[in-house]
Amino acid sequence: MRRTLALALGVLLLTLGTITPAHAATLALTPITLGNVFTDGQAVKVGLSTDAASVTWSAADVNGTVVATGSQAAASTLQLSVTNRGWYKLTVQAGTLTAQTTFAILSPLSTAPVTGVTSTRIGDFENAAEGWTFYPGSEFPGATGGFALDTTDNHSGTHAGKLSGDFSAGGAYVSVTRPLPAVAANSVSLWARTPNLSFLTFRLTDATGQVHQQRLTLSGGTDWQPLTVTRFDGGKQYVHFGGANDGVWHGPAKQIEVVLDKGAISGATSSSVSLDDLTLSSPAPAPTTPLGDYESTAEGWSFYPGSEFPGATGSLSYDTASPQSGAQSAKLTGDFTGDGNYVALQRTFVPVNLNALSLWVKSSQLSALGLRLTDATGQVHQQRLPLTGTGWQQLNVTRFDGGTGYLHFGGANDGVWHGPATAMMLTLDKSSISGTTASVNVDAVAATTPRSLVGASTHFGGSWSPNAIPLLAQTGARGARDEAYWSAAETTAGTYSFPAKVDTYLQSWQSNSLDPLLIADYGNCLYDCPDQLFNAPYTDAGRAAFANYADALATQYPQVHNLAVWNEWDVNAAGPANKTPDSYLALLKATYTKVKANHPDVTIVGGGDTDVTQQAWFQVFCQLGGLKYLDVVSIHPYNYLHAPEGLGAAIDQVRATIRQYNGGVDKPIWITEAGWFTGTAQASVDEATQAMYLARAQLNVPGHDVDRFYMYDFKNDGVDPAAQEDNFGLVHHEADALGAYTPKPAYVAYATAARQLRGATFLGKEYPGNGLIDQVYAANDGTPFRAIWAASGANSTVTVKATGPVQVTSLYGLSYTMSPDANGQVSVTVGVWPTYISGTNVTSVTAP
Repeated sequence: MRRTLALALGVLLLTLGTITPAHAATLALTPITLGNVFTDGQAVKVGLSTDAASVTWSAADVNGTVVATGSQAAASTLQLSVTNRGWYKLTVQAGTLTAQTTFAILSPLSTAPVTGVTSTRIGDFENAAEGWTFYPGSEFPGATGGFALDTTDNHSGTHAGKLSGDFSAGGAYVSVTRPLPAVAANSVSLWARTPNLSFLTFRLTDATGQVHQQRLTLSGGTDWQPLTVTRFDGGKQYVHFGGANDGVWHGPAKQIEVVLDKGAISGATSSSVSLDDLTLSSPAPAPTTPLGDYESTAEGWSFYPGSEFPGATGSLSYDTASPQSGAQSAKLTGDFTGDGNYVALQRTFVPVNLNALSLWVKSSQLSALGLRLTDATGQVHQQRLPLTGTGWQQLNVTRFDGGTGYLHFGGANDGVWHGPATAMMLTLDKSSISGTTASVNVDAVAATTPRSLVGASTHFGGSWSPNAIPLLAQTGARGARDEAYWSAAETTAGTYSFPAKVDTYLQSWQSNSLDPLLIADYGNCLYDCPDQLFNAPYTDAGRAAFANYADALATQYPQVHNLAVWNEWDVNAAGPANKTPDSYLALLKATYTKVKANHPDVTIVGGGDTDVTQQAWFQVFCQLGGLKYLDVVSIHPYNYLHAPEGLGAAIDQVRATIRQYNGGVDKPIWITEAGWFTGTAQASVDEATQAMYLARAQLNVPGHDVDRFYMYDFKNDGVDPAAQEDNFGLVHHEADALGAYTPKPAYVAYATAARQLRGATFLGKEYPGNGLIDQVYAANDGTPFRAIWAASGANSTVTVKATGPVQVTSLYGLSYTMSPDANGQVSVTVGVWPTYISGTNVTSVTAP
């Protein structure tokens, strides 16, 4: 019967001809903007490919609520009417076919300088105002050429600069040059594209007028390639002339010149080079919190006569005669003719998490100024700051539980600094003067706060394409952590040649203002030959070879100021080293000694990267003296299904161990890996939970004196939902059905938190009630803000008392302004997701 029916259908088809399907045969969505990530004001567009006449679409938020719908005739671009910040899933239908992707809308990144790397773009060639000038190398007559803004080829934007030279009539070079702003740069990066040049000549003129010249080797390819200069008074075929003419760099740079040499052309008498994205990079100043500029009595400084030793008199006044900065300084006077021991100026403040303290002091009568700092336990730490001369001098304090004449009392009374600081007293002591009266002027008291930095772990040193690096920078991350494998760098014993991909991703990081943390890691079969990549050096010769490789890494990449020794020794050091603390200490000691001898400013990051289950390993490492051979302790406190507030206990335990075996003194702690994975594997979380947890982790760790937090990791490593490593990312894998690098909700939540924390200072933690956590910060511009959330439980309403408008920002970056009612109150709903409340008008937050 089936055969008869098939024959009948065949005859019918022959009679009627081909039947056209009633639905589209194709439907595909592709990113137009990298990863479908947009910022305020950008038109939200997605690439569309279909043979349907029209399509319909809908966009849903992270809760699945449809926020916008539309339809349009088929075209190569689908434009969406969504403008609010947040994360969205886009569903497009053409006939019976459906395609999906995700997109995000973020606030723009602030361009204000923050700790880490600050970039100054000096050549994007989008207009002539940058001031580039062509020079024909007139001292060697005959060359012709020109420089123009080129719209036919560019690395970014709509233009590049194109330098052309023709040497058929003689000459040696042509160049393009421009004056520079006064920036204390430590590196220059650029992108270049040329049909046949083997090198470019690069010139920088320093502050003395001295020209420093070197060659930058080109790859021989014809595509855009990155170039980076990290040493200005050296490099290939380095020469110098003019100015000081001493071969020493005297910054800042005054002028830059890119030279097209006749000798760089092969088989022709003319050539050209296109230039784009020239960037100066420089370290940003450490963030400081002013504690005393004495321009107003509102700062809260007051006079104290040292009443526990009666008899002293004196005063605090504001002196307008020759302040160190501003319009006035504080003047403290003391009179001990009636006895007494000291007088002081003092103030309390919102707790400040400080690394160092600086102040300017002037006195013709004091040999020392007394300093008392009160820590979080109420313990007072007292020391003397010696004075010399009679003019203004700056005093810098980097240790609060030590120093000249140190003593402590009150609070924990253990002689250990327990930050943050809550109060300060500056004392004029009778013992520091030769008579019975004296005075001292104080100005510009400032705390240097921790270098709080959020970053991400990446695998650009492995298999990742560098194309996604701008998307990482757009999150607001200011650091990245990656590798330069030993086995790839040293394939012949004693000779080092790092893969081009390491050069490429580090150069791109610089262009995108990402501070690098590089890992020196894994085995090399030339030494202590491993059976697998993770087998570790275990002989003195193998450890010495590893130390030499780490030193070569620091030499090759001077822009890398943070170097980690191995990755997760306590789980990854297979072979005879057997993952033990003593074997790691032997490697760390050899590496620390070698690298510090040649690169004393490089920060060595170590500690085995112990996770919360390996505290015993870390304790043994400390007992053996391991803390002497590192500058920063790195930890990987993964806790998967658990909420991020548990990170605090792990951090506190590690800190207690450090103090126990380091004479009561802290070492900085960095979280260099922590994260939550989505998908279907055991211990996975859903995408909304991953987003919420990552934001809470970013916000929570500064309250435990963790200066850096690197989430793991930036991009999904694959597309298998059942594989843990394939699902840690903020963005999807290149091969994902939702599109290359398209965002997960975590991308937006991470970016929102990073924008709030950019340059911010953690001030303290409050508990308004109902299980809520209220973290208090000062933003990069000094404006106070709060991040409020509940570790668990249902939504709550908090009452914000304010004298004016308050800005509220959601987990996904949507902001709105609320004005207080007649009672000066604003009600804000909060829950397990962080909510950001900012405004100088906020006086308190309480839960009913």
